[in-house]
Amino acid sequence: MKKVSLADISKELGVSKTLVSFVMNGKAEEKRISTEMTEKVLLKAKEMGYKPSYLGKALRTGKSNTIGLIVADISNSFFAKLARSIEDEAMKYGYNVIFGSSDEDSHKSTQLIDLFIDKNVDGLIICPSKGDAKYIEKLQNMKTPNVLVDRYFTDIDCNVVVVDNLEGSFRIVKDQIIKGNKRIGYVNFNVGLTNMEGRLAGYKKALKASGIAFDESLVKNVPFKGIEEETANAVRELLNMDKPIDAIYFANNHLAFLGVKFIKEYNSNKKSLVSICSFDSFEFMSLLDTPLVYGVQSIDKLGENAVDLIMKQINSVAQINEIRVLPIDIVEIK
Repeated sequence: MKKVSLADISKELGVSKTLVSFVMNGKAEEKRISTEMTEKVLLKAKEMGYKPSYLGKALRTGKSNTIGLIVADISNSFFAKLARSIEDEAMKYGYNVIFGSSDEDSHKSTQLIDLFIDKNVDGLIICPSKGDAKYIEKLQNMKTPNVLVDRYFTDIDCNVVVVDNLEGSFRIVKDQIIKGNKRIGYVNFNVGLTNMEGRLAGYKKALKASGIAFDESLVKNVPFKGIEEETANAVRELLNMDKPIDAIYFANNHLAFLGVKFIKEYNSNKKSLVSICSFDSFEFMSLLDTPLVYGVQSIDKLGENAVDLIMKQINSVAQINEIRVLPIDIVEIK
């Protein structure tokens, strides 16, 4: 079906395209176009199914009413829910969201940033990859509205929304120690991002506070690529240590899901059970028949705060740089 244009509307009404353009762009009163004619144009546009060009609107107003969102992996339930939260919140401001996944690949992440800028987005909400720092600095220098969510770079002054990774991790590990679990294996993403660094720091802090020496052999770093096999290898190594471990702590929900799956299969061969805890949760965690402790991030709050910060930048001539840190809740399934 052919897209209806301003010329089509003007032809139907027998008026100039310029007049129709003024009406559709809200300039009827300014151009002294009568109320009667304005109503005729708007009614005819509705009847014909006219839809304005977002690119044309962006060129006229300087705004596209669109936000670009880059997450690490949209197939991960955490990022899928975050994307939905941001989309719902942006709609309250009359904004649409377009998004893509970086797969923790800085090259892909920066390609997406360039693509979204080419599409004239008004701002960017980014879950940055490890090598994105220079590109984020570039956005800051260009004064392109942007917010980093879930992770950030400590040496770049910008807008950030994160949870308290250090304190949340400390509370989870401390809880395990109080329960008598002293040898706690830790399965972590080897990505060098602030959220993962904070969770490792919380793990170490809990050990130190309890008088337990940090044992580097208990920490297993898993790369993003080949994550399923690598997580299984990490858990297998921890379960087969000469000195048995008491618990395994997973740095996020994806690792926890893969780890619990492997442990259940491995324990069918009469291997010893260990306590399980995770910084993050996934939707069906409460349905598992495995006792565990996990943190719950307020994804809705992350989305709300990210959109609030991006809208403040879009609507302000001054550059705003603010860091918002949100607490996590902790849940136990016995």
